[in-house]
Amino acid sequence: MIAAVALAFLATTSASQPAVLREIVYKVSSVSTRAFSKETFGGADPNPDAVGNPNVPMVAYAPAPTSVRYATAEDGTIVIDVLVVDQDVVSATVTEHFANRSEPRTYSAIVSPTGVVRFNVPNPSPCASALLPMFAIDFLTTNTYDPGYAWHLDFKTNAVDIDKMFTIATLDGPFLILDERETVHNSAASGMDFLGTGKLKYKPSLLVPISGDFEERGMRGTMDSNDELKTTVHFERISDTRDGVPATQP
Repeated sequence: MIAAVALAFLATTSASQPAVLREIVYKVSSVSTRAFSKETFGGADPNPDAVGNPNVPMVAYAPAPTSVRYATAEDGTIVIDVLVVDQDVVSATVTEHFANRSEPRTYSAIVSPTGVVRFNVPNPSPCASALLPMFAIDFLTTNTYDPGYAWHLDFKTNAVDIDKMFTIATLDGPFLILDERETVHNSAASGMDFLGTGKLKYKPSLLVPISGDFEERGMRGTMDSNDELKTTVHFERISDTRDGVPATQP
């Protein structure tokens, strides 16, 4: 069943056809907030004016705690152009049209059959990172669509261990409503661990996500500092050259 469904990505080629096999456009938004704090445990900073001057105190003041908080928001559309499907590996370009940028940004993505994504840029948007794994040919590992069925997408290197678990919550006509849970363990000294949850709508007959919301929280702490990162993502499909109906319709 999955092999047959995978044909939704394919198209016969001819001289009159464009290079793009399929184009899907999503309306997207994301917000990332980061909070960093550093505490002090007594002690003091030396007074630079005391050098060579015995009449000036050696200690100027105790260091003050540091706290920094900032946010990054992205809002606009993402265009995903599927270019090639070869041995169930999807090659695509991602073009971001965001309100906070003066011009579009385009980069490439390679999606393995099981959902491991490799971008050719070091910092793809949170929205693209959330969307592209679900373009995998073998993303859905069942053809029965029973509520409660769950499966994992795993990716592990020497530095990071990522586990995404998807569960079929319910069926909504031709759509599957999925719950997503993510854990990311980073073993690098400066790495951050993450926990994520999401609710997604997926169309198995065309192998694409339709809409969804995802939230991810990360934290890293040391003896005197704390670093927290929270990212929320929302997306909804607004057009698809392989599906001529609105996102919420069969």
